[in-house]
Amino acid sequence: MQLTVLNILQDANGEWRGSAQALTRPARQVSTDSRSLQPGDLFFALQGDTFDGHIFVDDVLKKGALAAVVSRRWYDQNRSVENVLVVDDVLRVFQESAAAYRRRFDLQTIAVTGSAGKTTSKEMIYSVLSRRFHVLRNRKSFNNHVGVPTTLFEITPAHEMILTELGANHFGELDRLSYLVEPAIAVITNIGYAHLEFFGDLEGVRRAKFEVFNHCRPGAKAILNADDAMLANAVVPVSSRFTYGLEQTADLHAEVLGCDRQACYRFRMLDRTVQLQVPGRHNVSNALAAAAVALQFHLPPEEIQAGLESFVAVDQRMQVLSSAGVTLINDAYNANPSSCAAALNTCRDFAQQGNRLIAVLGDMLELGGYTEAEHRRLADRCAAVGVQLLCLCGAHTLYTLERAREIGGFEAVHFENNAVLAQSLRPLLRKGDVVLIKGSRGMHMETIVSALMQETGI
Repeated sequence: MQLTVLNILQDANGEWRGSAQALTRPARQVSTDSRSLQPGDLFFALQGDTFDGHIFVDDVLKKGALAAVVSRRWYDQNRSVENVLVVDDVLRVFQESAAAYRRRFDLQTIAVTGSAGKTTSKEMIYSVLSRRFHVLRNRKSFNNHVGVPTTLFEITPAHEMILTELGANHFGELDRLSYLVEPAIAVITNIGYAHLEFFGDLEGVRRAKFEVFNHCRPGAKAILNADDAMLANAVVPVSSRFTYGLEQTADLHAEVLGCDRQACYRFRMLDRTVQLQVPGRHNVSNALAAAAVALQFHLPPEEIQAGLESFVAVDQRMQVLSSAGVTLINDAYNANPSSCAAALNTCRDFAQQGNRLIAVLGDMLELGGYTEAEHRRLADRCAAVGVQLLCLCGAHTLYTLERAREIGGFEAVHFENNAVLAQSLRPLLRKGDVVLIKGSRGMHMETIVSALMQETGI
């Protein structure tokens, strides 16, 4: 890694307390986690709502860390510690150093944001571009104020592109992440009912997502979903725009041809027929986003097709698991009204084959004043796709339960917690059932998936 404490000191208003040798020795890598730190790593003592990296400074130095970046407040009470870089704001130095490190490399920078589909679109883009280029992308959903700079520190001279998913639930967050990445290409997948507690309404969501353009490079291009009403005709503050979608007016458009028994869709694009290996009509849109990016780098249609057809589901996102005749659709990572609608529509494709459809749903969080209305609408969506058993947990889904009982026509049950839900659901499952599990990140719906897998061998 081409990074020393001296590099950081030159970019930060800090004080070095340690040996000259440690000041100029290259770090093995950057670490914010004392558990995985290796000798020679540079440790940043980040602090959050529920953790404080300063607690582990002594430990990491004993383990052989090159140095630790610490706050001035902490150092004033621990002046005997050596090989520490003392700064006013560890997080800000972490971010600024990551941005400075990125700027040392001649890289194409691609940013992906949106209310839903960010991670899948990012992984699809990677699946296509990595056939031709050496691409670095965020691991999992490392898309926030810590995850993005962590990714930037992983750049090596071999990389030709960096592909970053950018997430935010407050105004100003995407502005900061855009500054760190400086996108040459910025993709917005959609504008939906997500984080409305902080963004207010759809216009607020769009304004927040458009912060991604605040620090784009000169000549940058926006890639937008033409099927989204909030994006189709949006004016963007960058040099050019490129649209994708099922609309004929899109720069890249596709025709959906149908789906197989696993609800994996087939569509026509660039005079080629693409067969996806991941379920859900919404994944056609994610695939088109990936194709749109690939076209900016002049990849031929056959390479784009191969990259899309080789893509498999991301963990906890429309992940299909099967055992004993039961199909479990693990979409537990997160939820908002748009992504719930997409997941339920996918399940309808399964249900059309005569299967019993069971929806296991947790709260959709951070909806603010839309909480009651959107959770009630969730029951209508379940009815529309043919859900026969609706299992709910979380305080907000009591609105869903109330609406489901008003509608009638299917059974709806509310459980006090995830464990009770999983225990109660298991005896009800029978061969041929399709079970969707989905909820916001804070609902930890993956615990239900794990419990069912342990008990059924799914």
